[in-house]
Amino acid sequence: MTSFITAAELGKLVRDPKKKAGADYLVVDVRDSDYPVGHIPGALNVPAHEMYQRAGEIISNYSHVPVVVFHCMLSQQRGPKSARIYRDIVQERLRIAPADSPLLDQKIQVLDRGFAGWVDAFLESEPSLIEGFNQEEWDSL
Repeated sequence: MTSFITAAELGKLVRDPKKKAGADYLVVDVRDSDYPVGHIPGALNVPAHEMYQRAGEIISNYSHVPVVVFHCMLSQQRGPKSARIYRDIVQERLRIAPADSPLLDQKIQVLDRGFAGWVDAFLESEPSLIEGFNQEEWDSL
């Protein structure tokens, strides 16, 4: 089952100098045309329409990562659907994986309220937690 993580909880991971994106956690941003407005530092951009084709690649490259967080703009459709696709493919791989596979312990989560919630939480208080933020494009969404 996929669970939700709040912006505050994910923010602790992202700002922790002992934690590294792609090693200690992975943020998968599944936005497409709305990605250039800004993103979470260290996020991997895999548009939702590519998730089924690229989930295997993500699993191969990041199976050692203990927490994988998916999100889109609001995490109501694209983010949760992408997390389900990823989870289903992980489950398929686990059928043939060794008993000590790190995938067994990988936590798959969805960012509650998505990137919009992230911006609400950090734009004013910690703008460094939003890379490439474009206010003009944000306002036009």
